[in-house]
Amino acid sequence: MHEEKIGEKLGKVVVRYEGGRVEPLQFRWGTRDFRVQFLNAHWTDRATRPIRFFFSVTADSGDVFLLSHREGDPVWYVESVIVV
Repeated sequence: MHEEKIGEKLGKVVVRYEGGRVEPLQFRWGTRDFRVQFLNAHWTDRATRPIRFFFSVTADSGDVFLLSHREGDPVWYVESVIVV
């Protein structure tokens, strides 16, 4: 198991907005589509402007991704991946 720093824009993200919360459901990284199996954790970095939101998710591939987006920006990023 190892972590790879990525820092790339995601091509597509499907999210659920419910009760004031955002939850990623699936995403496309490069040419591969991933379905989120588990939302492991989420947190907000309020020290940055704009505010950044982070989501640790386990995909259907078994890999753990760190996803993020900035407040007011529709673009999502894959920050890193832990390959199992």
